[in-house]
Amino acid sequence: GYWGPKAMIATQGPLQETISDFWQMVFQRKVKVIVMLTELKEGDQELCAQYWGEGKQTYDGLEVQMADVNSGPSYTIRAFDVTHLKTKEIQKVYQYQYHKWSGCDVPESPKDLVSMIVNIKQKLPARPVTEDSRRARSVPLLVHCSDGSQQTGVFCALMTLLESAEIEEVIDVFQVVKSLRRTRLGMVSTFEHYQFLYDTIASTYPAQNGQIKKSSQQEDKVEFCSEVGKSDQEADLITADHATPLPEEKEPPETCDDSKAADSTKGTESSTNGPTTPVLS
Repeated sequence: GYWGPKAMIATQGPLQETISDFWQMVFQRKVKVIVMLTELKEGDQELCAQYWGEGKQTYDGLEVQMADVNSGPSYTIRAFDVTHLKTKEIQKVYQYQYHKWSGCDVPESPKDLVSMIVNIKQKLPARPVTEDSRRARSVPLLVHCSDGSQQTGVFCALMTLLESAEIEEVIDVFQVVKSLRRTRLGMVSTFEHYQFLYDTIASTYPAQNGQIKKSSQQEDKVEFCSEVGKSDQEADLITADHATPLPEEKEPPETCDDSKAADSTKGTESSTNGPTTPVLS
């Protein structure tokens, strides 16, 4: 994540037998927002277990109660009170379920997804822009789809890019995707996903008169980093004042070596313990 290690947690959708583990992780890591990027079923295939209910649910010493629900055309917001039955500690957790994104496709409406991200950021604590704050963020965001990689990877990349553009006025799609793919297999795995990130950023920060603007009321120059084919040390920043228009196609990020990944449990995910997943950097 943009704020550094432990800013976001990526996981597959809980299975029926791992729902309790999922909520234990949410409570222990003090998760404030859960982002759900999948439906429960697609046809007859179950994509994710329903890990919430209308009334109070108990999971190994935790009581989960849905306190509120607000449904919209693109996404649904649910509010949960998670109570530790022994200590009586209560944590408020919000779940955002996005409805217009299936499988390996890209979201139907990028604007709806960006709008949801803006809403999510209002639920997260504000962070001062310092190096210490990046390392000290203590309230992670949990993101899951069905397999924990496809939609999850694109969402994590997009949120990181939007925060980078807002805070540092720098957009580096290549390096963000490269970092995610090193951390977890299958993230941003298709060219369509990669192109979607460029298209969404371009529509969110449109170019006008040679500069990138956040909105019609506020002008902000955003630097695009061209990293393809260059080492980290040789990468040049291309400012909006002098840059040529972004090409319609970019080379996809480097692919992961599955044969090497098979020798290590880091970055992989077992279907028997879905929620216990690595934390993204």
